This record gives sequence, C-alpha cells and structure tokens, in this order.
Amino acid sequence: MQVSNLEFTEEELNVLNDSHFFSVKLSVTRKIIDLFGKLELELKEELNRTGLPEEEGLNVTTGKIFRGENYLNLPYILLDYPKLFNTKNVFAFRSMLWWGNGFSFTLHLQGEAWEKRKDGIIKNIESLKNKELYICVNDTPWQYHFGTDNYIQLDHFLAESRREVLYEKSFIKICSRLEITRYTEVISVAKRTFNNLMKLIS
Repeated sequence: MQVSNLEFTEEELNVLNDSHFFSVKLSVTRKIIDLFGKLELELKEELNRTGLPEEEGLNVTTGKIFRGENYLNLPYILLDYPKLFNTKNVFAFRSMLWWGNGFSFTLHLQGEAWEKRKDGIIKNIESLKNKELYICVNDTPWQYHFGTDNYIQLDHFLAESRREVLYEKSFIKICSRLEITRYTEVISVAKRTFNNLMKLIS
C-alpha cells in the first residue's frame, strides 16, 4: 500500500537516523531518577527534623518516581513525596524535570487538605515574599508550564492585592523553578522550597 504525500525533510531524516540520541537520553534519565531518589531521602530527613504534616492518608514513607513522554510534546520525570492523591484530597510535594524547560518544585493542596488550611495560608502567605516563588492562577491544577496563564510570580500576585481570590479557588499550587544548567542545586533548592512551604501550612 502506497502512502501518498509522504515526504521527510532533511532534518526529519537526520533525526530518524540518530539512534545515539536515545542512548544519551536513557543515561540522562537514569541520572535524574538517581538524583530524585537522593532528594526523596533528603526530604524525609527534613520531615523527621521538623515534624510530619497532619493529614490523614498522607504517605511519608515512600515517594513515587515516574516518567512520561508527552507533557506538551516533551518528556518529563516526577518525584511525588510526600504524597496523597484521592477523590477528596490532594496533598503533594512534586519535583519535576521537564525536558528542555528545567526543574520545578511544587506544593499542591486540593479538596479537604486545602479547605482546612485555606484561612491560615491566605493570612500568612505574605511570609513567602522575596523567596522566588510562583503561584498557579489557572483554573486547573494539572498544568505545569510557566506561561502567564498558569503561573505568575508570587510577589507580583501579592503586589496586585489578589490574595482574596484564593478564597474562591478549589486548590492552591505554589512552586519554585530551576534552570537545567543549575542541576547541582536541585536538592538545595527543593529543600529550601519545601521548608518554606511547610512552614506556611504548619
């Protein structure tokens, strides 16, 4: 069976012929998974040092590292620790490497985990100023890109006196980000973000 109107560009043919890329990608992926494994151990130590969040069903024993190939057409690797995902509740600290875009470290509260902390978080969110954090302004919590329709700098959000809109939201996501070239800082930046956000919700 002939396929009509099928013609590869020179660039596409070069990619199709490049098997070396995938061996390098596999090596990179393994290193990121190892890095996230070390990060999980560091976050566990932080929780043991500062105390566990009070949230029924929250898994602080084992994290979950997984990977995918298609978030906005690009691969990603995730670590969820600590984590709780069910139909009523989300409480998760998600560390993410998104291919070509960098790392992010996100606290996601939704459902009961958000509602019972909402007043305290909104009251004390000013304590996060000047910490290079971002807040989600999207209507859905399941996007992770840094377009202005999804995340804006938290300092700008507070300067615009938008804090009150949080009362209307069914979730909150606050995160930091890190360029890929600064990968040696992943653990230190993730821990700093984690500790700042845990203080906010404690």
